Amino acid sequence: MQPNDIAALQSLALSHDSAAANTAFTDLTAIGTNEGVQFYLHLLESDKANWRNKAASGLAQIADPQAIEPLLRAIQKPEARNRNGTLVYALTSFDCRHLLKELFLIVFYQGYEAQLMALIALEDQEFEYSAEDVEFVRQHWHIASQAPSSSLAEFGLTTIGEMIEEL
Repeated sequence: MQPNDIAALQSLALSHDSAAANTAFTDLTAIGTNEGVQFYLHLLESDKANWRNKAASGLAQIADPQAIEPLLRAIQKPEARNRNGTLVYALTSFDCRHLLKELFLIVFYQGYEAQLMALIALEDQEFEYSAEDVEFVRQHWHIASQAPSSSLAEFGLTTIGEMIEEL
């Protein structure tokens, strides 16, 4: 595919025509070029949740690990809170073995969907971590469990506490 074709798909992806935009996102993901990945990484910074979500989904399908850090940054943006479940889902499609602290922070401080996706990853993936990482998680758990959000309480404080004790 020529660079002009990629640029045309990028332009269509941002159009107001939702059918054309969806097709363009699908095509950019299927092509999977570095230009498409860079475009998606740029969209993670957007204030438009729909664009962030489409970009995150595309990055997960392309499976380029350079997306991990930008996904983490996008998840943690205050304006993304309660609208970042897709971003966490995309993040957890990658190898998260070194993201124990980050995933627990999502569980402790984000909204329901993001918490759920992070908990699933914590249960399903194997992690490599240090004693300092465990201490960090325990310190944040102590804070979060003192005044838990309703969604954190719904997931079960005892269950989450047991997960942390098993570290």
